[in-house]
Amino acid sequence: MLVPEEKSIFPVPIVDATADNIKDYGVMIGADVHRPGLAIPFYASVEEGQNLEFSYHGRAVVRTARISKRSSDLIWFERHTRMTQIFIGLGDQPFVMVLARPNHESGRDVPDFADMVAFRMPAGHGVMIHKGTWHDFPMAIDKPVTVFTANSEEVVNALCAVPGPQEIDNGDVFKINIAARTGRTPRVPF
Repeated sequence: MLVPEEKSIFPVPIVDATADNIKDYGVMIGADVHRPGLAIPFYASVEEGQNLEFSYHGRAVVRTARISKRSSDLIWFERHTRMTQIFIGLGDQPFVMVLARPNHESGRDVPDFADMVAFRMPAGHGVMIHKGTWHDFPMAIDKPVTVFTANSEEVVNALCAVPGPQEIDNGDVFKINIAARTGRTPRVPF
């Protein structure tokens, strides 16, 4: 149900992402090998990590997107319950991922503001978010950043199919206008 237009600002806490503080939202991807010890015997100079538990419905889609600085007020939040999703910043610029813990199993159709965090991702790092994790698209902090994404064709097609910015409840895309639904506007305090 949509609420009246009067909106209050919710300052989203911004923290430097670490493997420990992001674990309820997803898996940190960075310079450390993910769960090292995979036994592939060909190169002694390679430390192999276990497979990331990337999952999707249908066909996987891997692409890049260039993000530039934008308003720190957030409008859109989405979640996917049949897919994990990967966002990795390429190059030498950090970026921000605003995430809220999954709550779909409790039947909630909006993220919990108490669980909303703006994770500052170091340059060359990223996250594979858990199924159901609420998220906005990555945000540039200062300079543009190219982000590597792993997604599903179902999700990309649903997002491309709308004629303009609007809420979506189609397949594995549940995208909402958070201010319209809650009366609160999340703001990243850059």
